[in-house]
Amino acid sequence: MSVATATRRKWTYFLAPLGVLLAVAVGILAYYHERDTREGFYEVGDTGQADRIDLGVVVQRVDAPARELVLQVLVTPHGTARDRGDDRSSAKDLVVDSSSVAAVPLRFRAGERISAKELRVPLDDGVVSDFPFDRYRTQLYFEVTSGGEHVATTMSYADHDPFFLSRVTGGDAADGEARADLLIKRSRSTFILAWFQVIVMWALALSVLAGALHIVRRGLGLVWPALGWMAATLFALVGFRNAAPGLPPIGSMIDYCAFFWAEAVITLALVLVVVKGIRLKQKS
Repeated sequence: MSVATATRRKWTYFLAPLGVLLAVAVGILAYYHERDTREGFYEVGDTGQADRIDLGVVVQRVDAPARELVLQVLVTPHGTARDRGDDRSSAKDLVVDSSSVAAVPLRFRAGERISAKELRVPLDDGVVSDFPFDRYRTQLYFEVTSGGEHVATTMSYADHDPFFLSRVTGGDAADGEARADLLIKRSRSTFILAWFQVIVMWALALSVLAGALHIVRRGLGLVWPALGWMAATLFALVGFRNAAPGLPPIGSMIDYCAFFWAEAVITLALVLVVVKGIRLKQKS
């Protein structure tokens, strides 16, 4: 072994772990940046008012196939609107109407302890089959009355769904009303994973095709280990595709970009090897 070759190997041993550490460091920084971006918190209305009703809205899940936004809403009275005997109850009967089309208005009796409620709000302007580029818009609207009269209302909004990012693009609040316009899109990690799946599908399909062409050109016949590998790849891609975040339906953009093509290429490569192998057997 020459001195130059030994030197190159030493550099390889040094650069390999350094590259791994660099990749891990970049990944950690990207994770913390996305975590800070994902945990958005917004407030609509004047929280400085003493006598008001706060609506704490938390996104639990974005159900894209059902085109619904699953929310948890917690109503908190303040000042004269709150029962003096219990901080978690109202001094008067509360009625909270919302933009949800699947739930009746929320009702809380005076002096009754208020608990969080689940609401489902319909999503607009989005198609789940556009995965991972699908985007949705919706409007949150609440109308609050205390003892039959409108009362100052504020709304806080937080997003806890790890697969989507939702942002408040506009909103306002007035006596008894609060509104927020939302834009919802896939999170960065979901977007990265979807593109990684596209690259992997194409890489595997082209690898199988290259192996099939090598077998055919060299006239190797029916190479059973290679055929087993090709068939295993064909079925493995089905499970790999179904691992896409949110389980997008068959016929989504990711399928037309990669999955359908990868399955077709692998199938054709497998059939090509079998047909050529059978012909070689018949000639011999």
